Order: sequence, then structure tokens, then C-alpha cells
Amino acid sequence: MSALVNLFYLYDPWLFHFFRMAFFVGGISLIYLAYQVIKKQRPQGIFIPLDSLIVIIALIALSAIPMLAHHTQDYSVLLQYSKTLILFIFAIGIYNIFYFNNNGKALLIRDLKIGIMVQWIVGVTALMGIGFMADLALSTNIVLPRFYGSEQEYRLYNITSSAFFQLSAFYILLLHFLLAYNKAHNQLSAVYLFLILCIGLISGRTFLLLSIVSIAIYFKWKYLPALGLFGLLCLGLAIYYPKNPYVAHALEPLINLINHQGLSSSSTDTLMKRHLFIPELKQILWGDGRYIMPNGKYYGLTDSGFLRQLLYGGIGYLSVCFLFTAYFVRKVALNWFNGSWLFTLSALFILSVLNVKADTYAFPGIMLVLLMLLSLFGQQGKNLFLFRKEGKQNV
Repeated sequence: MSALVNLFYLYDPWLFHFFRMAFFVGGISLIYLAYQVIKKQRPQGIFIPLDSLIVIIALIALSAIPMLAHHTQDYSVLLQYSKTLILFIFAIGIYNIFYFNNNGKALLIRDLKIGIMVQWIVGVTALMGIGFMADLALSTNIVLPRFYGSEQEYRLYNITSSAFFQLSAFYILLLHFLLAYNKAHNQLSAVYLFLILCIGLISGRTFLLLSIVSIAIYFKWKYLPALGLFGLLCLGLAIYYPKNPYVAHALEPLINLINHQGLSSSSTDTLMKRHLFIPELKQILWGDGRYIMPNGKYYGLTDSGFLRQLLYGGIGYLSVCFLFTAYFVRKVALNWFNGSWLFTLSALFILSVLNVKADTYAFPGIMLVLLMLLSLFGQQGKNLFLFRKEGKQNV
């Protein structure tokens, strides 16, 4: 049961394009948790990470300042961070129901591996042309008609509502975390490295490039067969099927490199030409208090997370978003890796690179949901234990 809830919560598939499973399983978990309390079935009590809740509420409050200072009435940022608070409360419920015990970390790792296997099976079978698997994957995404039948449709072949960049960011963080965990405990088969590389490639080219950083930092010799097999797979597709629309898009940098055209891609060129620019000094200092324009497009027409945050609230707001993200990264390092600064700094480096391309700092995508859930597994920080019977611990 925990694996299914974990899959639905982390990947947040929208069944039939509208029924949000993260909210459904999160809500059910909170209801069941309340039922246990009423029936006095929770002698270990309820674990509440008070400091993390305060950090999220502080982010919401501080994010209101640019809007109020500029009188823009742009509530989009407040709404998205309110979603962060709701999702974190759901995470607390799920953690207390399934993982608040002495075997919680091992159970979570098992559930993450099951999720990887499920996504690999769905992705590969959909790519093989099995129609009902492709339809299943497409039915769990938000409606994106312009990508159906296009060279990028393969990027929707995951059971999730969050395709493209946000899914790549999720898989990059998941890979980085699992490699760090395996470096410390040596309990992860290299098979899972191969599987996550495959599904990460389906999510986008961003994953392919940044996964090199994580593998280099946490390299183990036992990874060589998996890396070699994945490398041969990519080379074989790039050499023998370069005209296939999916291959041409997914492996564009590799195909260009083979053809002596450099390690470039159309998305990188578009980012450099259309989405990166230097804001005015007053925008860097104070921002304009706008994140979304009335027509629904991002203010400044940029994808870059750094620029979106600067344009909204200036360098101060950007710093708040960074510190918020750094808080959860550091808490994961403290709770899982004895405070490893290697994990902390390398994860923040990867997330900072991602923030150049699109929203990463403090953005309530599935990557942040994973980060917040991981932060719950430990006793670091200021915590409350509600309804705990005297002398009872997590069991």
C-alpha cells in the first residue's frame, strides 16, 4: 500500500486529466490519521516538523512583499506557495501513516525503487508502440494537445502530471539522492541506475546532461556495466536511428556531437536567444512585483527561474527562494547523510543550474515535493509530537 501511495503522491498523476492523485492520497492519509487519533490507535503520536512549517509560512509571507510594495495584485506566487504548504501537510500525513517507524527509511527506498520500475515499464512499453500503455500515460498528464503526435510526445510517457522540465528536475534529484544513499549504505543494485537513466532520458535532455554530475560525484565501479549498457543504447539509437523523431529529439546533443556539430541542442539555443537577458538595475534591486501577466504568460516572457524571481521581487526575493530550497536540501543531508556537505553543496549546485533554465528554487513542482518528503525522515530540527502516550516512541 505504501508503494502505491508513494507513487501517486510523488508523481501526482491526474487521472483523466483532472483527478489529482497527490491530493487524493494526501487527503485520505490525513483522514485516516485523524481516525487513528480518535480511536486512540496511535500511541506513538503524530510527528510534526514545526521548523519546516514555519519556513514555508515565512516564504508565503515574504513573497507577498513585492506584490504589496508594487500594488500589482499578482497573487500567483502566493497561490503556488500555498500549494506548497498543502502538499507538505499531505506529506506529514503520509509519513506518519506509513514511514514513522524504525524501518521507515528502508521502506521509502523500497517504494522509490518500485516507482522507478513502474515508470520504466510504462515508458518502455509505450515507446514500443503498445497503444494502451501510451494511452494510460497520456491520460495522467494535463491536457497538452500540441504535443500529441509530435516529436516530443515520448516525454509524456510517464505516469505523472508533471512532464518536461519539472519531471527532469525530479529525476535528477531522485538520482542524486539514491546515488548518495548507495554511497553510504551500498544497498542499491546498479540495475536501478540503468532504469532511472532510461526514464530520465524520456523526461528530457536536461536530465541526460546533469546526470553526469551526480554519477561523477558518487561513482562506484559496480556502476560500469549499467553505464556501459546505457551508453551503448544511446550510441546505437543515435547512430542507427537518427531520423526517428523521438531519437532525433531526445539525443540531439549526442547526434550533433557524432556529426561534429558540437554538444548543442535547439532548447539551449532557444534559452540563450529568447529567455536570458540582463534586467534593469531597479528590477534587480526591487523587482516589478509581477510573476504572471493578465494574459497568463510569465512576466518578462522568460523561462529562467532566476529572471522570473528577479523580475518579481529583486535580489532579496531571489535570495529568499534560494534559502528556502537550501533549508530543505540541508535538512535532507542532516537526516540521511549525517550532515554531508558534499551532498548539500552538490545538490544546490545542480538545482542552481536547473534554475537558470526554469523555476527550481522554491517552485512547488514534484521535485520540491520529493525534497520535502525526504526531509521528514529524521529528528533534526524543532519537532512536535502530538497525542503521544508517555514513554512511547516510533515503532
